[in-house]
Amino acid sequence: MSDTPTSRLGLYKSKPDGSEQVSYTQDIGQNLDKLDLAAGFQACTNSTRPSSPYSGKPIFETDTGYRTFFSNGTAPASASWIEIPNGTATFNSNLRLATGRQLVIGGSTSAANVAVLNAATSDDVLSARVTGDTQSRYLLEADGAMSWGAGGSTSADVSLSRPAAGRLAVTATNAAFGIGSAYLRPILSSATTLANSAAQTAIATYTIPAGDAVAGAVYCIRAWGTLAVTGTPTMTFVCKLGGVAGAVMVAFPAVTVRSGATDGTWDAEFYLACASTGVSGTWAPMAKYTHNWLTSATTYTPVGPITAAPVTRDTTVASDMVLCATWGTASASNTITCRGFAGQRIA
Repeated sequence: MSDTPTSRLGLYKSKPDGSEQVSYTQDIGQNLDKLDLAAGFQACTNSTRPSSPYSGKPIFETDTGYRTFFSNGTAPASASWIEIPNGTATFNSNLRLATGRQLVIGGSTSAANVAVLNAATSDDVLSARVTGDTQSRYLLEADGAMSWGAGGSTSADVSLSRPAAGRLAVTATNAAFGIGSAYLRPILSSATTLANSAAQTAIATYTIPAGDAVAGAVYCIRAWGTLAVTGTPTMTFVCKLGGVAGAVMVAFPAVTVRSGATDGTWDAEFYLACASTGVSGTWAPMAKYTHNWLTSATTYTPVGPITAAPVTRDTTVASDMVLCATWGTASASNTITCRGFAGQRIA
């Protein structure tokens, strides 16, 4: 009888005693066909993979972008195929690294599990999108800056970056940093001066974004500045929500400034607590300030705190929280200046 066929390709071997004549078809032609088929990666489709592959048999699929596989020789054959990553096909399996191994991109020498070497600090390192997005919902750049957005076709609307040594910055329109249900949104202002006018004017403004408020949220303006007059005009502070034309939250009594004062100072605080939300949302206000406008520059008079019952104001639209000043007499020499203020959500 003939020898047992070869174990991997099943090549025919004639009788070892030389008694069997050579058959071209069986001994040469069929064996050459098997050798040709086994050379390199066999081309097939996803549905025509070899049904009896030998262990180590390599294939590539012409209908799936040339995904490549080898057989581990186990049964059934359909479950024996192990995918090999390549540069043209979409890898459709898990790629597992042993503990302590790295995924290195660009020749980085970092010891991190994932090490990426980029050419510029603004190069993108990681992007996250969902099906249909043309803009990233999360983006990490080589310098560590991170951006977030709503996805779809909308660009990122907030970012966290390192602008200088020892500094982190949240950047956005009405940027805020959240801790639990509270959002801290500090805003610092440059000097604003009201002079030569008896019109009520906002000298400190903080915008509460639409839909930002929740029941129990607290917003604050802390402002300070200077004052100078000719004669004895009155100065009145009013706190409003909705800008100068909005709802009055706290109205302070008018104060008659000491004659010719040029060294007046003041420090004001305006708080709003959201009692309820919605179109008919309600706000509970409190405000107070201290000044030296009455008898001397060294005598400080506290005014307030003044509180009021909750005032209705829509929380679904943006609203300007403002500290307004009003001169009783318009004069170029009557000046009040907000030297700075901090506005923020504090709870």
